[in-house]
Amino acid sequence: MKNAAEKNVTEVRIVEAAVQLFSRQGYKGTSTREIAQLAGLNEATLFRYFARKTDLFWAAAESRLNRLKLGRELQHGLATDMDPEIVLPMLVDFVVKEISEDSELMRLLYVAAFEFPGSERMFRDHLGPIFDSVNAYFSRCAARGVISDLEPTFATLGLAGAVSAHQNFHQLFTGRDLPSDGGAFALAYARFWLNALRRPIPATQSAGS
Repeated sequence: MKNAAEKNVTEVRIVEAAVQLFSRQGYKGTSTREIAQLAGLNEATLFRYFARKTDLFWAAAESRLNRLKLGRELQHGLATDMDPEIVLPMLVDFVVKEISEDSELMRLLYVAAFEFPGSERMFRDHLGPIFDSVNAYFSRCAARGVISDLEPTFATLGLAGAVSAHQNFHQLFTGRDLPSDGGAFALAYARFWLNALRRPIPATQSAGS
């Protein structure tokens, strides 16, 4: 009988194989036989760990979602209401890195959204705390007059959506991925959103009167 450590190693191999194939081929386009072959196992062994293909997909998705965490510095900046000039670059850098460095996660999220009605609950469970933290930060900034008085979800979703869309459209229209070092892009995104969110200066002030 296999001990717990051996079982854990085998399970990880299965999940990692599932991540690769589900993210490339989608849920319907991937068979458990293919996953077992990539993991170096037979299909019967796979089913001892995951009785259903759906269980394996959710395990694959959660294995990537569990890695998604805000860094300590960014958490501190959000919690202590640091100036957007400081927080926005860190926030954009976080989004850029997650999209560019963990493309499997993004593809698994797309698969879940298009092939699994009702997957919103999983998104909420894993992504909700991050969304709520950023949303609350923008709400407090608006209340203090640091940024424009806008619906905070616009800023939160708009920032994430713009970065994601740029990545996808760049690949679609150029046929190339963005450079792996997204530092320059992160800086450009941060500048754009800082300008977009800044509270407009009244005309009388800008004229020096």
